[in-house]
Amino acid sequence: MSRKSSDPRNFVKNGFKSIKIITFIGVSSLLLTQVAVAGELKTVDKVPTAYNVSKLSYLVDRQIPAGYVKANYKTIYAPYTQSKTPSPKDLSLEEAAEIAAQEIFKFSDVKLDNQTLQMSYSPQAGQSSSTWWAQVSITPSYSFLVEMDGGTGELIRSKYTGGPNIYKEFDMDTPSADKLISERLDAGTKQFTLDGSYAKVENLITKKGYLAEPIKSITYQWISSDAFGVISHTFDVTTASNKLYRIALSQDLTQLRDYSVLKTENK
Repeated sequence: MSRKSSDPRNFVKNGFKSIKIITFIGVSSLLLTQVAVAGELKTVDKVPTAYNVSKLSYLVDRQIPAGYVKANYKTIYAPYTQSKTPSPKDLSLEEAAEIAAQEIFKFSDVKLDNQTLQMSYSPQAGQSSSTWWAQVSITPSYSFLVEMDGGTGELIRSKYTGGPNIYKEFDMDTPSADKLISERLDAGTKQFTLDGSYAKVENLITKKGYLAEPIKSITYQWISSDAFGVISHTFDVTTASNKLYRIALSQDLTQLRDYSVLKTENK
């Protein structure tokens, strides 16, 4: 499997108050660091989430993640949502929130008890389909973002930033934070090797059931850091049906950091 260069997609919703991009030049190639800084979002329109989880079983042949138990979370519309009136053919607020909760649990084992899911809905309006986004901040330095098809609930992207062990006083807007990120990227670049990495990626994807079909190829893309100095390695994964996914894993390749559906290749 050969390495190829590619420009990453930086997905940040309008509700984020600031964006910070840092580039880092490695020894042999240009390595891109994306840092998205999410500002605090106001809460509006609280909606209870009391309904039967099994109701969602008909959506995109969904299977409830093993061990999942519906959490006691709250659902609100984010202030930047384009609409608060989903089309009758699309998922309701509650359905989209529950799918997001299941996806977060599937990829991280995090349960959302006593958390608040902030939801944003974009109508079809000239697009191929409508879209639902869900965002939840477990702590100020630990958050999840889920993007899905507004009509079917099919997952488009699942991403998390920071982590549970980052101290709350971490100031991402200081020179010391920039220096720390650069040092971690430098160290991560020197330590990383492709030897055995593809096997580790394939094993994790297969074991966790992230993809529903056999893997055709895996290609390394770049090393990056989020706003809290958490390092990840990004790979493009092509399945047997030529569907292309972009998957970022933790520095030790044992945890998912970012998952997105890119396209279906025509070959």
